[in-house]
Amino acid sequence: MSEDLKMTRTVCMGCHDRCGALVYSNDENKIVKITGDPDHPFSRGAFCGSGMSQRFIHEDKDRVIYPLRRVGERGSGKWERISWDEAMETIINKTKELQEKYGPESIVVGQGTSRTINDWHCRINHTIGTHGWGLAPLHVCLNPLILPNALTMGVPQMSGGDVLYRSDANPEESNTIVLWGVSAMGIIQQIKYIRKAQEKGTKIISIEPRLNDLAMFADLHIRPRPGTDGALALAFMYIIIKEELYDKEWIEKWTYGFEELKERVEKYSPERASEISGVPVEQIYTAARMMGNTPTAVWPMLGPNCMHSNAIQNGRALACLQGLLGPIDQPGGFLISPKTGPHFDQSVTLWDMGMDMLAPESKVIGADEYPAFAQLGGGQWPHGVFRAVLTEKPWPVKMFVFVASDPLMCYEDPHTIAAALQSPNLELTVVKDFYITPTAKYADIILPTESWAECEIMDEEMGCGVIMPTARAVDPPGECKNDWEFLLSWGKALNPEQWPWEDSREMLLWRIKQMHGLELTWDEYANGGLISTEFDVRNRVYLKHEKGLLRADGQPGFETQTGLFEFYCQAMTAFGYDALPDYTEPAETPYSTPSVAKDYPLVFDSGHRLYSFFHSAWTNIPQQRSLYPNPFAVIHPEDAKERGIVDGDWIEIISPRGTIKAKAEVSLEALKGVVFVPRPGWKHECDELGLPGYDWDGAGPNVLVPAEPCDPSYGSSPMRSTLCQVRKEGAK
Repeated sequence: MSEDLKMTRTVCMGCHDRCGALVYSNDENKIVKITGDPDHPFSRGAFCGSGMSQRFIHEDKDRVIYPLRRVGERGSGKWERISWDEAMETIINKTKELQEKYGPESIVVGQGTSRTINDWHCRINHTIGTHGWGLAPLHVCLNPLILPNALTMGVPQMSGGDVLYRSDANPEESNTIVLWGVSAMGIIQQIKYIRKAQEKGTKIISIEPRLNDLAMFADLHIRPRPGTDGALALAFMYIIIKEELYDKEWIEKWTYGFEELKERVEKYSPERASEISGVPVEQIYTAARMMGNTPTAVWPMLGPNCMHSNAIQNGRALACLQGLLGPIDQPGGFLISPKTGPHFDQSVTLWDMGMDMLAPESKVIGADEYPAFAQLGGGQWPHGVFRAVLTEKPWPVKMFVFVASDPLMCYEDPHTIAAALQSPNLELTVVKDFYITPTAKYADIILPTESWAECEIMDEEMGCGVIMPTARAVDPPGECKNDWEFLLSWGKALNPEQWPWEDSREMLLWRIKQMHGLELTWDEYANGGLISTEFDVRNRVYLKHEKGLLRADGQPGFETQTGLFEFYCQAMTAFGYDALPDYTEPAETPYSTPSVAKDYPLVFDSGHRLYSFFHSAWTNIPQQRSLYPNPFAVIHPEDAKERGIVDGDWIEIISPRGTIKAKAEVSLEALKGVVFVPRPGWKHECDELGLPGYDWDGAGPNVLVPAEPCDPSYGSSPMRSTLCQVRKEGAK
């Protein structure tokens, strides 16, 4: 590397992991190279293609770098450049007008990829006059795993594993690690730690229908039919209880409802679970015995559990399995994070999480149909929001503001979303993003945004209890602004008392003071290196439930109704769920809807993650697109042969909702009877490589996914367990 290049140490904000990054730039404000930071205490040099894409985004000729206003019909692609002042005047005036005419509930703020605005999103909603998250994909992302843990043990976190931050993990501490639905893209920081633990004797179990890269080095790979994870977890518990492979002292002292759980799992013998899931009986026994009576960390990830119509009970079964394997919060097992982060702190969000989101005056769309999502998820049910634009029921929705959000590529049933975005009922749509996305094509105003390499602020630094400073590596092009500055301008105009800061630097320093009690100058933050806080996970306190560190009253136990880890959870019944974990067949399968399966016999799983993209982003970047040039679907050789399909054929994937196209990747990577399609959808063309884009309806997997039927109280849609058929393109 040339000595005249500037190196900036910062943090990638392309996804939730927040890996350390080194950005090398020249005196012409160009990024020459990006690498992972080997000195970062957690990522230690790990980095992915999505993060590296920022180098090319910085100077991409197609990037939006000035505010734009629509001048033609919606969707016509005709725009004019305007100033930030003009854009903000339009947004502020329309906000005030709609607040007065229709009420604040007519204005919906949408968040997508968690670029930086988690906590401020809730704050701007409060300023407008609404509550909670507004519009976010929490019905299929994060929360269906977080909520079962919150209800079962009072811990709002997805999973916990000691090797996550410890390269010195010993076999006797983590005897078994269960990667449940985990791909390498989901744990890019942790792979090296897992492999080191495996070298020392830790056993790895991969539970994932697809033969992904992590499954290939696992000691045991289990491949359940998508959506049957709950039945499998119940069968594991059946064996562990039958063979007494659990800690009796832990069960007796710290758990509630064990006898009821013992009775419940009698329905889920390994033989029955095998019939449901397709997993061989002997594998179920082997896995249960590997987990039982040892410190075991079960790491469930989003797709296999969240993206089904039985999402919440799937999550409950996994939470109870981890409790049966207890004790919780011991070295090598499920670890409880010491702090949840600022997006749950009322001083930052201004959102009282204890408020009754089901009360009519709370004005939450979907509260009647999906009360668990409204009350526990804290958001508006997405499909209901777009439906309300068209029907104006339960009330009119007149204005959308989407920040880092592309609903046409994010949510199920995009046909309804497209109709809503084009509806004359909608008075203003604002999109803040890097490119003119499929959703932005229908916007009235498009706002330019900074990338993380151009940005000085970040959130989610709280996840590991360490403040990870960011620095601007290069100046943003044109008039790009970070998302905080936009929300600050908007919020200050509506209620300056709730937005008292002069700029995003002040916002960040204030939040650090609120959350950590640290008073820092900007130089101390930006140039002082990583700052350890009292919640630093590298200085863990174990067995917090024994020490009174989990309950608000300071007493030993868990923050639950009984003060114990709850196998039997009465709180579940308030939302119509069984108090015990149970299994329900996904809503559309060969078993639950045999009449549909006659024409659509294959299971459609749209959760395949790719190294170079983050969700639907970056398919226009040649360095990323070259790795995956075309939309593709992974199909088992026998399923392909039955349909006259060979590797590389263009195929059509069809469901009762619509049709998309892809190239066939015929491989044993696929489970027989299941078609796996990646999330990106290849929405943008890549001019440099001469590759087309497919907009939202050409290759976007959500075209095939219904909004309903879904999880009965939480509204989770079956993005990974609905039905489809596949045929060679042009075939009848």
